[in-house]
Amino acid sequence: MDTHQVTGGIKQAAGSIEEGFGNLTGDRSTEVSGAARKVAGQIEETYGDAVDAARATVEDSPLLALGLTAIVGFALGALVTGLGARRG
Repeated sequence: MDTHQVTGGIKQAAGSIEEGFGNLTGDRSTEVSGAARKVAGQIEETYGDAVDAARATVEDSPLLALGLTAIVGFALGALVTGLGARRG
């Protein structure tokens, strides 16, 4: 489990509590702040899931990961040098 998953879950819980408190007291600002914190927690947790999935893929298929990294590096290099040639 990635630390982003744990942190995201904590932020979601805190956001839900804050949102509920704002709803209970009628404080719209607190309610909106809690909802925003909850969404931020969901995003961070999703990021943690993606990191775990990427890590598992690299561990399961290191050659595939190396090949994909080489392709992305080549594409970025071609893009950067292609853009530089057009400017000059």
